[in-house]
Amino acid sequence: MQHLKSLWKKTKTRFDSLEKELVDCYIVFLREVAKYYLQQGRRVFFRENNVVHWGEGNFGWLVIEGKEETDEVFGEYISEIKFEPKINEKTIKGYTEIKEDNLEDIRYEIRE
Repeated sequence: MQHLKSLWKKTKTRFDSLEKELVDCYIVFLREVAKYYLQQGRRVFFRENNVVHWGEGNFGWLVIEGKEETDEVFGEYISEIKFEPKINEKTIKGYTEIKEDNLEDIRYEIRE
């Protein structure tokens, strides 16, 4: 039985490390997307997923001012990114407006 406890500890340590790496990779991606559209003069908003683990509910949601279709821009549908031709208060309720000086507000805290 001690072997199984040791095996789990080793597995969990490795898994936690890989999970952090995945989250960091995806958040950098979302920040780069936001920066790209900000440099085009678009408005960008973000709401962090702070309800469930990312595997159950994504990392958060990025709303970008524009008429593009997500799958046309990225080659496939990305559920965290949505384009809105007309941003209104209802659309962005609970979101943080992202500017180049607060890109770090696009984040995700790993939840157990």
